[in-house]
Amino acid sequence: MDRKEALFTWIQENRSDFIRMAEMLWKEPEISYQEEKSSRLQKSYCEGMGFQVRELDSIQRYAFIAEAGNGKPIIGILGEFDALPGLSQKVSPIQDPLVPGGAGHGCGHNLLGTASLAAATAIKQALEKGRWNGTIRYYGCPAEEQLGKPILARSGVFSDLAVALCWHPADINTVAAYSTNASIELSFRFAGIPAHAAQVPHLGRSALDALTLMSIGVEFLREHMSPTARVHYIYTSAGERPNIVPAEASGAFQVRSPRMKDLLPLLKRVIDVSKGAALMTGTEVSYHTLQGCYDVVPNSVLSDLLYENMEKIPLPDYTTEEIEFARSLASTLTEDQKRNTLLGLGLDARTADQLLSQPIHRDIGYWGKGWTIPASTDVGDVSHLVPTAQINTATYPVGIGSHTWQATASSGSSIGMKGMLYAAKVLAGATWDLLEQPLWIEKARQEFRRTVGEESYISALDLLQRF
Repeated sequence: MDRKEALFTWIQENRSDFIRMAEMLWKEPEISYQEEKSSRLQKSYCEGMGFQVRELDSIQRYAFIAEAGNGKPIIGILGEFDALPGLSQKVSPIQDPLVPGGAGHGCGHNLLGTASLAAATAIKQALEKGRWNGTIRYYGCPAEEQLGKPILARSGVFSDLAVALCWHPADINTVAAYSTNASIELSFRFAGIPAHAAQVPHLGRSALDALTLMSIGVEFLREHMSPTARVHYIYTSAGERPNIVPAEASGAFQVRSPRMKDLLPLLKRVIDVSKGAALMTGTEVSYHTLQGCYDVVPNSVLSDLLYENMEKIPLPDYTTEEIEFARSLASTLTEDQKRNTLLGLGLDARTADQLLSQPIHRDIGYWGKGWTIPASTDVGDVSHLVPTAQINTATYPVGIGSHTWQATASSGSSIGMKGMLYAAKVLAGATWDLLEQPLWIEKARQEFRRTVGEESYISALDLLQRF
């Protein structure tokens, strides 16, 4: 048997361990910054398999590194395991929460971290046979949904990697060749003066008026910002009772743009709008960063390597029951909704329509070159530190987007498990090639130096210091 093929055999023979892990994570979903059981489950597995486990709780709660091998190159595989609020769902084609209002794995992170860990463990077995020098490192990264990796990136835990690989559950099998939006979310707090809203309103200074004027100002700002940029906001507090002029009001405003260098001037304009709102209402405004991440810098060398492995590894086979389940789930959305999900990943309209004829994607693609998806991921910060690439594999029916109850249902099903195991094999195969043929690493790093250049990484959490 080809030694690389032995990796895939090992993953297949041990699939029950990883399916069990993914199912346990799915059945006990934990949202960002609350992943105590999820983190412990993975750490316990790593310790049992002989990894050196380094807990990173002093940097970020529930984060850890599991490492095996010795020396360089150090290959990092990124994992996540947080769920989303309000997306509890049974493995059913009808919306039916396991726990009404509860959390659920509507982004498939129960699969994401498990496949990455499976790939890292398979490589560990190969390293122990002494084929090469090198280190494999699995990162247990909490709070992806709250853009948690910049906290780890700021501490330097990714900086000594040769390259980083990752993947994400999706509705198609493809190299994720696209970039993403950079994002920064700020909390704004207005402080005013309370007063009786009927008797002496003129003595008050309404913090809610200020917050309302800020949101109106942001709405007018939309006409004068790049069409590729985004601003979203919510009110997080707006007073206690209508008969009291609100002394305090606050909101969260998230600004996105395809590049961080373009985001910062827009963010400054949003901050200026808040100051203007405070001036108009006689209130005071303060603000601080809640979260933020950089845009993803694609690496075509690593993307090509991942695609080669996707081509060589057999895609999953599906039973009649699985295909019918996928078809039933997909039928809960309109054709237009499903088409727009595919278009959002950088597919052209003709390809999207072709894919919509099948309930589960049973081919591979290389989509998204030159495309920026409007969403954001904290993988972007890692990609500004080291060469990084990722894939998507089909764990949902075609056209199903993440952050949906349909994605939760599929993430707990055998369809999700099969896509997870395929992703694990692709990541393991690409890591094998990087260790076997270090020229891949050198070429990836050359491209990284060309694209990132002399850019000095500053965590999005610290960028407000520039203003």
